[in-house]
Amino acid sequence: MKYKLSTNFAKTQIKEIDNIEYLISSIKSINKAFFELIQSLYTGQPQLEGREIFVETLSTRILTTTNSIVGLTGGIFLESNDKIATIQIIDFPSINILTRSIIESFLTLEYLFYNKLEEDEKEFRFLLWRISGYKARQNFFSEDGKIRGGEKVKKVLDSELEEIKELLNIIEKSQHYSNLEKKHLSKLSRYGIPRLKSWSELLESSMLKTDLFLTSYKLYSNYAHSEFISLIQCNGADVFNKGSYGNSLHLKNALRLVLYINCVSIIQLKKKFDYTNEVYDAFNLEQKNIIEFWNAFTIGELT
Repeated sequence: MKYKLSTNFAKTQIKEIDNIEYLISSIKSINKAFFELIQSLYTGQPQLEGREIFVETLSTRILTTTNSIVGLTGGIFLESNDKIATIQIIDFPSINILTRSIIESFLTLEYLFYNKLEEDEKEFRFLLWRISGYKARQNFFSEDGKIRGGEKVKKVLDSELEEIKELLNIIEKSQHYSNLEKKHLSKLSRYGIPRLKSWSELLESSMLKTDLFLTSYKLYSNYAHSEFISLIQCNGADVFNKGSYGNSLHLKNALRLVLYINCVSIIQLKKKFDYTNEVYDAFNLEQKNIIEFWNAFTIGELT
């Protein structure tokens, strides 16, 4: 479905997308709307149940991470024991890493929930994801065959170990189990398979326009792992200084993606749970126009 809005509004949005203050202001406004929509999941009918509870959890993660990014845009003054720096800096590497987290949260939502797969395949993916999480926690608290954390932790892990066995029994009976590759089966037995595709593969097959996200996502992944390229990006006399050309460029690139993801997330949440429509319809007109415009732009539905 193509989306059409007034030409003047579209021109204004495209022009302002390079304006940091506009981006921050829009993200704050959209974030408030997103929070209201998430809250409505608890007041609507039917109530969330089963795996759908994690739609709320992942949406909330996007919401809170976005708020953290907005907080970082305010900048800081570094302090030593006896003085405060006179130049305000913005920690853009942390903003980049958090933006990567937002992208991955949305891709997880899309992989598990926002897709056109049959329910049995969605459930199969969800169970693999769940098993992987439990296995990761088992490995985290286990050291040389012993459980770290005391009896309370051991009790939780023992319970989850039984659940892993039950879930494995369920997925082995699924028609989709036979489609798993050898490498997947090996991973499943050792530490689980959270996804059957890499993050880049998920992004390339996403409803999101790949060219808007892929290059930045790969760059932000390098920041998360402190690769050399991320350190090159941090070089420069004023690259951390608030308002400098380099700092502003990094900031704009990340904030645009944050705005895009939030707008698409709101529309997808509304589509999945139609009882949230009443709350959405009560948003002010400017909020709805911004959400719908950038959603359409981000998924390639602008005319």
